[in-house]
Amino acid sequence: MRKFFKWCSLIFITAVILGCLFIYFVASGINEATTYTEQDFFNYHSLTDRDIKKTPRISNDYYFESHPGDGYAPSNTIIFRGVSDVEPLRTYLTKLGYTRHKSGSGEAEVWTKPEQMNSDLFYLHFNAATGEVELTKELNN
Repeated sequence: MRKFFKWCSLIFITAVILGCLFIYFVASGINEATTYTEQDFFNYHSLTDRDIKKTPRISNDYYFESHPGDGYAPSNTIIFRGVSDVEPLRTYLTKLGYTRHKSGSGEAEVWTKPEQMNSDLFYLHFNAATGEVELTKELNN
């Protein structure tokens, strides 16, 4: 009888925790863009794509954005401020097997894996005037 009570209690507590998490996700607007930092443990570990997590930190001033992709491909972005050189990011993308495509001036650089159809895409945008860099991974798979 004691074991039965323990198991029922454990199942009840687990159900309450899962219910609270479900309510949190629904109430927090899971279909909206989320802006967060690396110190926001839950969002960082649950929303950040692996490749974005491993991105070289080219500035100490950075944050993340996650877009769930309501009607379009979901994406993850890391945004740096106070940057003068984006070459470490280009090197990182090359090491991941991505190739840069030509783009017009002022537009984001587009990086794809040429050997894969419908591969994930990276967009690298550098605003030299403000020193802000955005590296976005669009998840296509």
